[in-house]
Amino acid sequence: MAHFSSILSAVKLASMTVVQTFWIFCENSSLHGLRYIGRSRTMRANLLMRFVWSVIAMVSLGFTLMLANSAWDQFRSNPTMTTIETTSYPVSQIPFPSVTLCNNNKIHSSKAEELTVKLMAIGIDANDTLDILYNLPRLSDYRSTDQRMLLLEDLLLSKGYSLERLALEAAPPCETMVVHCLWLMQPVQCDQLFRRTKIFAGYCCSFNADVFLEPIFTRPNNSNLPASESIYVKEVGKGEGLSVVLDVGENYYMASNRFSYGIEVFVHRSFDFPDFSDYMAIVERGKETDVSVLPTIVSASSTLRTVPLAMRGCAFDDEGNRSTSIPYTYSNCMNECEQRYIASVCKCIPLWKQTVELQALLEVPICGFKDLTCLMDLKQRVSFASEQISEISNTTPQINFSAYGVLHVHFRSTNCLKYRREPFVTWQSLVATFGGIFGLCMGGSILSLVELLYHFGITPFIVYNELREKLSKRKAHPSPTINAIVHLDYPGHQPIGYFRRREVLTRAINNGDAMWGVTKKRSGLDTRWKQHYVDELKIIP
Repeated sequence: MAHFSSILSAVKLASMTVVQTFWIFCENSSLHGLRYIGRSRTMRANLLMRFVWSVIAMVSLGFTLMLANSAWDQFRSNPTMTTIETTSYPVSQIPFPSVTLCNNNKIHSSKAEELTVKLMAIGIDANDTLDILYNLPRLSDYRSTDQRMLLLEDLLLSKGYSLERLALEAAPPCETMVVHCLWLMQPVQCDQLFRRTKIFAGYCCSFNADVFLEPIFTRPNNSNLPASESIYVKEVGKGEGLSVVLDVGENYYMASNRFSYGIEVFVHRSFDFPDFSDYMAIVERGKETDVSVLPTIVSASSTLRTVPLAMRGCAFDDEGNRSTSIPYTYSNCMNECEQRYIASVCKCIPLWKQTVELQALLEVPICGFKDLTCLMDLKQRVSFASEQISEISNTTPQINFSAYGVLHVHFRSTNCLKYRREPFVTWQSLVATFGGIFGLCMGGSILSLVELLYHFGITPFIVYNELREKLSKRKAHPSPTINAIVHLDYPGHQPIGYFRRREVLTRAINNGDAMWGVTKKRSGLDTRWKQHYVDELKIIP
């Protein structure tokens, strides 16, 4: 029972401390209106006025929280904004894009014959080789195959051949596909401009592309991959860029992913892994294809780094891919995201989406025929690729189109749009907004917050110690208890305070008390007395 009473007294002391601290804060705070709620001498008795000011303070506090929450929601929902920085940014300061050419035919018939002879020498039947070659496009569209292909794949691996190497040796060579090249209307050797690359469309030939797009078999032996040098042009229009005479090679078609003959054109940045959105046109025999490029520049302010990555939805170069050898771009990020997901589910990387650096990082093999079921299942459930854009240009023929097609890639205009992306609301403006709302509604500032911390962080300890000391003194010196009322004989008259003051004065005047110096006249009309100051005694029982 004693333990319970001690707990009760401690709770009572704590509650008294909190209440007393609140009154002290109201009386001394710089926030508007709180001093009228406090228990000062002027406001203690006016309960109605204190209630009205309490309601006003609560309404102001609620309005403050409502406006602050609205500003915070706006900051979270619109972390960035994109504005037009200039409408006349010169294209001469923009690097010329990369051009990747991919033949619809994935298996060159003459290369397939040479490969068949080579595989027969190591013990693989010619029919089996042809069956494997015809099934290679399945690695691109993830169509499943039969059990016999799985056995042939194991046999091929046992002979030291992988599907990646087999597809490379059977692909149409760049030397036969790219016949004649012109750069800025000057003839250039095509082997100096184009080199073999591997993208989602298969083995292709690329101009001005980074080395990381090259297959591992044709890469230089340097461990550090050098980035391609940026190329700039000063003029626009046909001839002020890349012009290529292409051989579609219909006579060598063996396994195509389209129902027509032609060469697909992808225009992208040199450090990008191309995707469907980079598809521009298709070059056909007997036609001249003109691809005019109108770039758009989007720059980001460095202040965007203060906005969390998940809120702004974009990343800087040093915040993106963990594959340090591959530049970070949106296209590369999407490709890496897809490969990481596929690797986590199917434990492999698709052949035509594989980059050597990412494969080494994930430590998984290239997907084979046995993984097509898993890849197809993911393809039906998850879509990573952006929408494919196809624009086929028909222009007036200028050369003999009986065997070749012509491609022109150039800038469309001398100027382009440049956008700037920056925070919609910075942390500095957000703090200023909160401060303006706080000052408008409550009349507060940073010092008001300091006062709040002081009064509710330090003052409670002071109040608690004072209350505990007062309680301990009361326990040490308790007030006397009156058990009986004792009647005392007072000399002359009752003590002041025994009756009300008016009654005492009236009785004294009527009785002619000598203490008051009263002189009564017989007429009873004139009464005078000597005024004395009377102190009322407060009797405490």
